[in-house]
Amino acid sequence: MSIESQQDPQKKKMGRPPKYNENFRQTALARMKACEDVTALSRELGISRAQLYRFKREALGIKPAPRSEAWLKEKAGERQRRRIEELERLVARQALELDFFKGALLRIEENRRKQGKHSGTPSTSKSGTLTGGKAN
Repeated sequence: MSIESQQDPQKKKMGRPPKYNENFRQTALARMKACEDVTALSRELGISRAQLYRFKREALGIKPAPRSEAWLKEKAGERQRRRIEELERLVARQALELDFFKGALLRIEENRRKQGKHSGTPSTSKSGTLTGGKAN
């Protein structure tokens, strides 16, 4: 006995459920056969032209050709290059932000040192608490 005959014929296929029901697909295909402007039809139905043509291929039983190993490797390489470029931009932006904040901190520390030379005791310490006065 084969595995297929052991399975319940009522079980559904594995994978993602279809987004569009069969009635919608059949109606879209019938309208597609009768129309001259597929783009206008796709807009009216709220789906892409590619989706309409996918419905048509599926109805005719045409399966997309499998991608070659070379094509798959090329696409993987392109994705990796784009990801690397994105990460390099992120690192560059973070380096600029780091330089900015380092410069700002140096200016703040310089101003504090200058204020320390010109005045007696500061009214607040670095922690922000009052110094040298009576508490209320």
